[in-house]
Amino acid sequence: MLKNYVILAYRNLITNRVTSFINIVGLSIAVACSIAVFLILKNFWTLDNFHANGDRIFMVEYTMEVNKETQVYGNAPAPIAAALAADFPQVKRAVRVQREGVQVVRKENLFDEIISYADTNFFQLFTFPLKYGNPTALTDPNAIILSSEMAEKYFPNQIPIGQPLSIVTGEREHKQFIVQGVAEKFPNNTGFAFDLLTGYHPVHASLKNQDWTSHIYGVFIELREKTDVKSLAGQMGRYVSLYNSKNSENPIKSFIFDNLRDPAPNAYDVNRRPAEANHPITTILFSAIALIMMGLSCFNYVNISLGAATQRLKEIGVRKVMGGTRQQLIAQFMIENLLLCFVALLLALFITAVFLVPLFNDLMVMSISLSFGQNMPLWGFLVGLLAFTAIASGAYPALYVSAFRPIAVLAGKLKFGTKNTFSRALLVAQFVLAFMSVILGVVLTSAGVQWKKLDWGYNPDQTLVLRLTDSTQFTIVRNELARNPSVRTIAGAENHVGESVGRATIHIGDVQENVLQYNVGPDYFDAMGLELASGHFFNSNRTTENAESVIVNESFVQKHHWKVAAVGKSIRVDKKLVTIAGVVKDFKLMGSGAARPVIFFAAEQPMFSYLVARFDPGSGPKVVANLERIWQAKFPNTTASHFYQKDVFDGFDTTFQNLSNGFGYLAGLALLIACLGLYGLAAQHFSRRMKEVGVRKMLGATITQIVLLVNREFLLLLSIAGLLANVLCFLGIKVLLQNTQEFTGSFQPGIGWFLLANTVVFITAAIAVGTQSWKMANVQLSNVLKNND
Repeated sequence: MLKNYVILAYRNLITNRVTSFINIVGLSIAVACSIAVFLILKNFWTLDNFHANGDRIFMVEYTMEVNKETQVYGNAPAPIAAALAADFPQVKRAVRVQREGVQVVRKENLFDEIISYADTNFFQLFTFPLKYGNPTALTDPNAIILSSEMAEKYFPNQIPIGQPLSIVTGEREHKQFIVQGVAEKFPNNTGFAFDLLTGYHPVHASLKNQDWTSHIYGVFIELREKTDVKSLAGQMGRYVSLYNSKNSENPIKSFIFDNLRDPAPNAYDVNRRPAEANHPITTILFSAIALIMMGLSCFNYVNISLGAATQRLKEIGVRKVMGGTRQQLIAQFMIENLLLCFVALLLALFITAVFLVPLFNDLMVMSISLSFGQNMPLWGFLVGLLAFTAIASGAYPALYVSAFRPIAVLAGKLKFGTKNTFSRALLVAQFVLAFMSVILGVVLTSAGVQWKKLDWGYNPDQTLVLRLTDSTQFTIVRNELARNPSVRTIAGAENHVGESVGRATIHIGDVQENVLQYNVGPDYFDAMGLELASGHFFNSNRTTENAESVIVNESFVQKHHWKVAAVGKSIRVDKKLVTIAGVVKDFKLMGSGAARPVIFFAAEQPMFSYLVARFDPGSGPKVVANLERIWQAKFPNTTASHFYQKDVFDGFDTTFQNLSNGFGYLAGLALLIACLGLYGLAAQHFSRRMKEVGVRKMLGATITQIVLLVNREFLLLLSIAGLLANVLCFLGIKVLLQNTQEFTGSFQPGIGWFLLANTVVFITAAIAVGTQSWKMANVQLSNVLKNND
C-alpha cells in the first residue's frame, strides 16, 4: 500500500509540473531561510557554551542607582576576586581580566590591537586549548599568548614560539614580549575571547592601581558544584560596605553573579559587560523572518493545492466508488505532500550551503556553517521542520479534498473553487506577510540613506586625525605641521569623537547620572569645526580657569530641562565642583546620529592620544603627504596611523548597510514566494473561467474589459492585504524605534518609503497576474468553446 502511495505521489508530481515547481521552489526558499536563521540563532543562543565548566562560571557584577533607576555594571573592582576566593570555599577559583588598547610594532608598521591581562589560572577556568606553547606562560610577565588570528597576522605560516613582539601600551610603555603560546581557533559562538594575552602582573603600568577604587575589565569566578548562587550573592554585603567606604561619592547597591553560559535576560543591557550578550530584538527579528517565510510558503501550498484539486475530482470520486476510504485518501495526499516537502528540503539545503551561509557570513561577519557531523540540534531541527512543513501545508487540503462526496463529483455537480472564502483569506494573509517583508526591508534601507544624510553638526571633510603612541609626539608633529599654509588649526585630545570616549558620573542636586566624557585640548572645538550655542570654549591662555570649567552639549541641557541659560551653572563631577563655561551644538556621536548628553573637560599635552588638524578645502591629500613625511623623518621606525574624520563611522555604515542589504534580500525572496503562489493561483483561477471569457468575447467584450473583470478580485484582496500590512508595520516600527532609540536616534521613516514599498509589491503582483490574464484574454474562441472539460 505504501509503495503504491509513493508511486502515485511521484506520478502526480511529474504530471502537475507547474504546480509542483511552484510549490517546491516556494517551500525550498522558505525552508532555506529558516535553516539559515536557525544556524544564526543557534550561534547566538550557544554563546560561550563550549567551556567545560561553563555552567559554573560567573561574572561578578554590581548594581548602582543612576537617575533613580538601578543599573548593572560588569567592570568589577579588582580586589573582589581575591576576596571571594579567600573568604568563600564555594569559590573554586577567581580570575581577573583587564584590557587596554595597544599598538603592535611590526616591521616599521603600527597596528592597533587589544591586549588582555589575566591571572595565571586563566586557562584552568576557561577552555581555550593552545595549539602551541604552555598555559603556564602566564606566570612570566614578559610572555605573551596569541590568538590564531593574531599569530597568522604577525607571523604568517610560522610557529611563532620564541619570537619577539614589540608593543606600545596605553600607558606609553614600550615593551618587548616573547611569544610563548598560540591558541587554537576559537569556536564560532565565542562571546568572550582574547587577541593578545599576558599575565596579570603589577609590573605592567596599567595594573599598578589595584585598590577598591580600581575597576577592571571583568572578574570571573568558578563555583563548586551544587553551590547556591542566590545564597552566595546574599552574603556580599560586607564587600558592598567596603567598596562604599572607599567610594562614598558613587556608592553601589549590591554585587551579583551572572552565568557565562546562561546569562540573565537583561544581560545585553549590562554596562561594560566583559562577555558579549545578544539583544533579544535580534532573536525576534530573525525569528519573525523565518516565520514570515514559512507562513508564505505554506499559504501558497494550501491555496495552490486546493485549486489543483479541481483536476483530481474524478480521480477522487472513482477511488471512493471503488472502495477507497477517506483515511486512505488522506494518507495518499499526505504522502504526496511529504515527498514534495522532502524534495524541497533537499533543494533548501543546497540553497543554504551554496548561497545563504556565505551571504550571511559576509554580511554579518559571522562564521556559521552547515555541518551535519555530530550536530544533533541541526538534525532535530531539519526533521522537525520537515514534519511541520508537511503537516502545516498538507493537512487542510488533504482533509478538505478527501471529504468530497463521490456522487456529486462524478455527476459534475461539484463546483469547487468558484467561491472559497478560506482561499481568499489565505491569499490576503500571504500578501500581508509579503507587504510587511518589503516594507521592513525598504524602511531599513531608508534608515541607512537618512543616516548618511544626517547633519554631523560640523564639516568632517576638513579634519585629519593622527593617533599618537606617545604624548610627546604631539608637540613635535604640531610644530612641523603648523608650517603648512593649508593647515588652519591643530589641537590635541585624550578622547576623540567617533574613536574613543570616557564616562563621567555627575551630580546635579540629588540626581546622579553617567554621561559621555571627552578630555580635549583648548583648540579641539575649532579643529573639529564644532559650533558654539552659548558661552565660550576653553581658552589656551587660562589653564586654571579651564581646569574648573566644562563644556556640555545641547542634549545635556535639554535632558535637565534648563529653561534658563546653562552657562554659569555648577555641577559636581565625582568630588570636584565645576562650572559650565559653554554649550556646544549637538553633533554626530554614532553612525545613527543619536544625540546623547556629553561633557568636555580640558586636557593638557601629557594626556594627548590624538592630534586633530583642520585644513583648507581640497588640500587633504597634500596635508596627509606632509604629515607622513614629518612622521617618517621624526619617527623612522614606525608608521603614522591617521584617518579623515569623515571616515570615522565607516564601520557602522558598513555593518548597517550589510544588515539592510540582508533584509532586502530576504524581503525580495518573500515577495518572490508570494508572487510565485499568486502566479499559480491565477493560472488555476483563470483556467476555470476560460469558457466564461470565451462567451464574453463572443458577445463583444474587449480585452481591456476582460482583463479588468478577471483581475478585479485579486486587486481587492491585494488592497486589503496592503492596508492591513501598512497598519501593522506602522505600529510595529513605532514600538521598535521606541525600544532602540539609543541606536536609532530621531529616525522616522517617511511616508514616501511606505509608498515605494507598496508600489513594488503591487507592480510585482500585477506582473504575476497580468501575464496570466493577458494570455487568457487573447485565447482563441474556437479552442475554448470546443473544449468539453
